[in-house]
Amino acid sequence: MSPEPRAYFVRGEDGVEYGPADLAELREWVRENRAGIDTSVRLEGTLAPWKVWQDYPELVALLAEVQAGVRPDLVPAPFVPRLLAGIADIFLAFILFSPLFFASIFTLPPETIVQEYYWSLNPVGPAPIPLSFQAALELFWQLGFALYFAGFHAAHGRTPAKSILRLRVVDAAGNKPTFVKALLRGLALAISLFFLIGIPLTYAFLNPQRRTFHDCVAGTYVVKQ
Repeated sequence: MSPEPRAYFVRGEDGVEYGPADLAELREWVRENRAGIDTSVRLEGTLAPWKVWQDYPELVALLAEVQAGVRPDLVPAPFVPRLLAGIADIFLAFILFSPLFFASIFTLPPETIVQEYYWSLNPVGPAPIPLSFQAALELFWQLGFALYFAGFHAAHGRTPAKSILRLRVVDAAGNKPTFVKALLRGLALAISLFFLIGIPLTYAFLNPQRRTFHDCVAGTYVVKQ
C-alpha cells in the first residue's frame, strides 16, 4: 500500500503562510520563483514544526529537477544497472573495434612487430614502435569508443547493453540526443575513463539526477525506460 501523498505549507517572503500544497503545486511555485532553497516549510498538521527547504529530500530533488529543466516523469537510472550496462558496452566496443585495431598494427614491417614482441618481454631502451604510431593507435581507440556510444545513442537513445537493462539516454525534453550531443557525450566519457581514471564518473553520486560528468557536458540524462 503506497503512502499518502504529503502536503506542505510554505512561508512566503511577505511572512504569509501558503498551502497546503502537494509536490506538483510546489513545482509550479518554484518555477514561478514563489518558493525555493531559502523557503521555510512545514508539513501539513498543526504540530508540524517549521523547517528549512533542505531538510526535505523530496523538495531538494524537486528543486534540482526544475533547475535542470528535465521532465518530472523521467526516472533516473539506478546505479547498479547503469554500471553493468557501462561495463558490458565497453566490452562490446572492444570486440567491435579490435579487428581494425590489430589490422592497423600489422601495417608495420614484420621485423618491427617481432622486435616489439621481444621488447614487451624485456622492456629495455626505447620501444620499437614509434611513439607517433602508438599515439595514433590510442587516438583511434578513443574515437572508436566515442563513436560506438554516439552512434547507438543518436540512433536509438540506448546501446545494446542499455536495451537489455531497460535504460536510455535522453535530453531534458525526454528525446534521444542529437548526434552532436551524443558524440560530445561519448568523447567526454572517453576522456573520463582513459585520461582521468574514471574520477568524473563519481559526480553521479552528488546530484539527484545521478548525472555524470559526460551527461552534464552533453546535457543528457540516463533514465529508466
